[in-house]
Amino acid sequence: MNKEEAHNTAIPFVTVEQAKEADWEASPFYKPLNGKWKFNWVPKPADRPIDFYKSEYDVSSWDDIPVPGNWQMYGYGIPIYVNVKYPFVVVNPPYIPHDNNPVGSYRRNFTIPNNWNGREIFIHFNGVKSAFYIWVNGKKVGYSQGSMTPAEFNLTPYLKKGENVLAVEVYRWSDGSYLEDQDMWRLSGIYRDVYLFSTPKVHMRDFFIKTDLDENYKDAQLIIDIELKNYSDKKIDNNSVEAVLLDKAGNQVGVMMEKSDISIGENGETKIELEQLISDPKKWTAETPNLYQVILVLKDPNGKIIETTESKMGFKKVEIKNAQFLINGKHVYLKGTNRHEMHPRYGQHIPRETMIKDIKLMKQFNINTVRTSHYPDDPYWYKLCDEYGIYIVDETNLESHGANRILPKSDPKWRAASVDRIKSMIQRDKNHPCVIMWSLGNEAGTGNTFFAMRDYAHEVDPSRPVHYEGYNDAADVYSRMYPSIPSMINYAEGENSKPYFICEYVHAMGNGLGNMQEYWDVIESNPIFMGACVWDWVDQGLYKKDENGTEFFAYGGDFGPPDTP
Repeated sequence: MNKEEAHNTAIPFVTVEQAKEADWEASPFYKPLNGKWKFNWVPKPADRPIDFYKSEYDVSSWDDIPVPGNWQMYGYGIPIYVNVKYPFVVVNPPYIPHDNNPVGSYRRNFTIPNNWNGREIFIHFNGVKSAFYIWVNGKKVGYSQGSMTPAEFNLTPYLKKGENVLAVEVYRWSDGSYLEDQDMWRLSGIYRDVYLFSTPKVHMRDFFIKTDLDENYKDAQLIIDIELKNYSDKKIDNNSVEAVLLDKAGNQVGVMMEKSDISIGENGETKIELEQLISDPKKWTAETPNLYQVILVLKDPNGKIIETTESKMGFKKVEIKNAQFLINGKHVYLKGTNRHEMHPRYGQHIPRETMIKDIKLMKQFNINTVRTSHYPDDPYWYKLCDEYGIYIVDETNLESHGANRILPKSDPKWRAASVDRIKSMIQRDKNHPCVIMWSLGNEAGTGNTFFAMRDYAHEVDPSRPVHYEGYNDAADVYSRMYPSIPSMINYAEGENSKPYFICEYVHAMGNGLGNMQEYWDVIESNPIFMGACVWDWVDQGLYKKDENGTEFFAYGGDFGPPDTP
């Protein structure tokens, strides 16, 4: 409700020099809201503080809680681990239990910088589980669910000079929880970054950097689609957009691209396209993660800069030819792992230093692929994968394992929500060269919903194949979990047009990871095989203290009453 349409993630800067540095903290138009928030937790909605969003409501006696973070990691409620079944007793989609649905109420104050006067002001939540309402200064702003991709709201009409009151009411379960039945810890709260940013009245709201390589995989076509938004009540004429491509050293590559005489109607939007041929750029692969930077500049009719922004990008081409998966014209083996976002102390909030440690370990052990099982990861992870060189199979936050015989299937009531989930992922991650496939989800059954999701992906981004293990008819690759060796050999000997990908194998729990050699003997025997991803990267235990205060790794069933999963 009242959310901004999904788009790529970027921050406005004042100058070209600022954009080149790409330091969000240095932008005068970025304000993080991470830190201590006032917090109240109740076990059911009937007990929640109904009027807490009102500015005069006194929250001084409330606890402080870190944001980002899962509230269970700070002693509120019980962590639950389930695989197939749902974590609530009554399974009657789309309804959820009314009494057993904890609510977390968050409050904090903030002020708007003086240099934001006359600008549009937005709040951006990178991830909130599972659903939330937001108020500013006692006025309801909106609602969001879909807990693994951003929620963004325009706060401009609700703000005042001086101190503003922000209130967020988070529900542990929502009808969206029926599409989030992944095999993982079920945790809650504002667990990813929250920040404010402001834009000019005329703004480059979204852009998509596309590349294509010629038949020799040498020269490249660079295409930049840009959406401009006019937030004012006046028509805008004669604006211009410039784009410059920079190499790693900051040197300009090719010529400046420009579109002039841009007009946008009052409170309207328009789209433009910039394009040029780049002679033999360095290509991006996991082995050679060559990055370039695109600088975008919006100017008024007098040539004065309105705003600048930037994005890293890479030149690559993903294809399926003759049942082979190719990157830049070469067959590539995906030697990968699945990766849940899980930290023993912080739950699903992963500190950046942990992400860096993870990716360095992966590179040291020749892992070149990560499947983001089973949802889009924190945005910073993709930045690291761009820089270090890791292929990403980007997976939609869609799993209905406990009810996949009835939803989403072909039910139009669930189709829109499912398509919205892949839309929010693609729009967020489309400019990352590390992303090589879009995945429709995991263990969510079959049905026409998956064709609708695939069609959206093909329409918006035909440069990347679509993956979905649960219903290969709706995918561009043939994917299996834990296949037998004979079944792989039979596939390779048949007449098949899709490359074969093992999205999960050699379950790495206890003394697992067996028979890798047998798998890879078959994989390397025929180029129809793409490779495989181990299940999974890291232990999903959580720290807990015993009766003596000694910390140990706890798992499902170690928290709460004896019957708690």
